[in-house]
Amino acid sequence: MNSVKKNFIKILVVLLISASMFAIPFQSMGLDLNLLQTGVIALFVMAALMWILEPIPIWSTSVLVIALSLLCLSNKAFPIFKPDRYDAAAVNAIIDEVCAGGDQEAIATLKQNVKSRLTKKAKLDAEEVRLTLTQQTHESAERAMTRAAKAQKALAELAAQPAATPADPAAAAAQQDKAAALTAEAERMNAIARQMTAAADKLYTDAVSAKIKSVEVTNTMQQKSTMATFADPIIILFLGGFFLAAAATKFRLDINLAKVLLKPFGKDPKYVMLGLMCVTALFSMFMSNTATAAMMLAILSPVLALFSPNDRGRAAFALCIPIAANIGGIGTPIGTPPNAIALKAMQDMGLNVTFGKWMCFGIPFVIVMVFIAWLLLVKLFPIQQKEIELKMGGKFLKTPKAIIVYATFAITVILWVIGDQIGLDSNTIAIVPIAVFAVTQVITKDDLRQMSWETLWLVAGGFALGLALQDTNLASTLINAIPFASWDSNLLLIGASFICLFMATFMSHTATASLLMPIMGAVAGSMMSGGSMEPAGAIGLLCSVAFASSLGMALPISTPPNALAYATGLVESKGMAITGTILCIIGVILSIALMIFLGSIGFFATAS
Repeated sequence: MNSVKKNFIKILVVLLISASMFAIPFQSMGLDLNLLQTGVIALFVMAALMWILEPIPIWSTSVLVIALSLLCLSNKAFPIFKPDRYDAAAVNAIIDEVCAGGDQEAIATLKQNVKSRLTKKAKLDAEEVRLTLTQQTHESAERAMTRAAKAQKALAELAAQPAATPADPAAAAAQQDKAAALTAEAERMNAIARQMTAAADKLYTDAVSAKIKSVEVTNTMQQKSTMATFADPIIILFLGGFFLAAAATKFRLDINLAKVLLKPFGKDPKYVMLGLMCVTALFSMFMSNTATAAMMLAILSPVLALFSPNDRGRAAFALCIPIAANIGGIGTPIGTPPNAIALKAMQDMGLNVTFGKWMCFGIPFVIVMVFIAWLLLVKLFPIQQKEIELKMGGKFLKTPKAIIVYATFAITVILWVIGDQIGLDSNTIAIVPIAVFAVTQVITKDDLRQMSWETLWLVAGGFALGLALQDTNLASTLINAIPFASWDSNLLLIGASFICLFMATFMSHTATASLLMPIMGAVAGSMMSGGSMEPAGAIGLLCSVAFASSLGMALPISTPPNALAYATGLVESKGMAITGTILCIIGVILSIALMIFLGSIGFFATAS
C-alpha cells in the first residue's frame, strides 16, 4: 500500500472518530453540552489524531483547525452551523412575567430590543442576560418618560395658544381632541415608565433570578479573535526570535561564537563534549532547536570520523547535540514553541511572567540538566579517544551589516532581561530586531522565505484550540463537572507533567502543548477561582507542562534534533531510548521540584 492510500485511510479514520463524538451521550456522563460544544470536542479529537498520525504535515492540521473554527464554530460561520445564541422563548417568558399587565406594544418592543442586544453579545451567561434585560427595561422606561415629557410640553404649548372662537366649532373640537390625545399619550407613557421600572426591580427577585440562571445560552467563537491568533503577541515574540536566528546564521555569528565558546574546553574528549552541549544549549535558547542541532552536527561531523569504529564515544557525541538542543530550548520563552504557548495561557489568565523572570529559573534548570546529561553520557558511552581538536575556520565579520547584527542581538537580549524594570514586555521588544533588520536590509525577502513560518502556523492552531475551549464555555462546563477545588495542586502538577511527557515522547512537542495547555489553563483558572490554587501554583503548573513538553526525547521520532542525530547512523534507537528516558524522568522530577520550591519562596508573587 503506497503512502497516499495510507494517508487517505488515516484521514478517513480520523474523520469517522471525530464525527462519532456527536453520537456520544455526554448528558448521561453528567455533561450538559450543546451542539456547538460537542463540535469543539470533535475538533479537538480531530486535531489530536491528525497530529499523532500525521497524514498531513502538523502545521497543515493547525491551519485546518483555524479554518474549521471560522467556518463551523464562529459567529461568522455557515448559517447551517449557527446555533440559537440563547433560549428566546425562556427570555420572552421572563419578560412577560415581570411586565405582566403592562402595555403590549411596549412589551413587544422590549422583546425585540433584548433579542437584538443578546444576539450581538460576544459572551453570554446568566448574568449577562440579566444585565441586558435590566438595561433594556430601564431604557424603555427612559424612552417612555421622554415621550411623556414631550407630550406634556406639547400640551402646555397648546394651552398657551388662543382658544378657538365659538364661531369656529370645528377648530375648537380639533383643539380639544388634540389636547385629549396629548394627555392620553402622556398618561400612557408615564404608566409604561412605571411598569418598566417595576419590571427592572422584579428581575432581581429570587424567583425571577432562578429562571434567568436556568436560561440556556450558546457561545460561539468570535471571528476577529480567531483570526487574530495568526498575529498574537506571542507569535510576534517568536518571529523576533526567527529574525535574530536568521541574521546570526547569515553573518556567521553562530559559528564564530561557537568557536570562541569552545576554546576553554581544551582537547579532552569528555570536556569537548561538555563544551558542545553548553554551546548547543545556549544557541537553542534563541534559535530553532532543529537548526541548532543541524549546525552543531555539521561542525561535529569531521570530529566523529576520528573515532575508531568500536569507540562508543561516537554515540555519546552524536547524542549530546540533540539532548542539549532539546534541553536548551527550555531556557527562554522563545527557545521552543511550548514555552510560548504556556506564556499565552498565563497572559489569558491575567498572569505575567516576563522574559527575564523566565530566564531566572529556566537557565539554571538548563545548566543542571545539561550537566546531568553529560555525566550520564560519559557513564553510558565510555570514550576511548584520548584527544579531540575541533577545527572551525572563519572570523567575526566587520562589515556594517554584521556590526548591526551584533549590536541588535545584544540590545534585544539585554532588553528582554531587563524589560520588566523599564516597562517593556517581551512581545514589544521582539519587534526591535524585526524592524532594524528589515529597515537595514539585513534580512531580505529571500531570507524571509526561508524562515520557519510553518512553526508560527502550528502555534496559532494551538491558540485557536484554546480559544474554542474558552469562547464556547466548554472549558468551564468541563471544569465545573469535575471537583478540581478538592484536588491537591501538587498532585495535579505531577499528573499533568507526566501525562505531557508521555504524549511528547510520541508526538510533536508543540502539538502536545497545544492540546494540553488550554485544558491545564482552564483547570488552573477554576482552582484559582475556588481558592484551592494560588496564582503561583497556576504559573508553576503551566511552566511544568511546558518543560515536560520539551523533555520528551526518548525516541528518534520524539523531536527533529533526535531524528537528525539518528540519521547520522552513529546512534542506536536503544541507546537513545535509554538515555532519553532517564533524562526525561529526571528532568520532569526536577522541574516539578523547582516549581514547588519557587512557589513556596514567593518567586512568582509579582507575576500577576
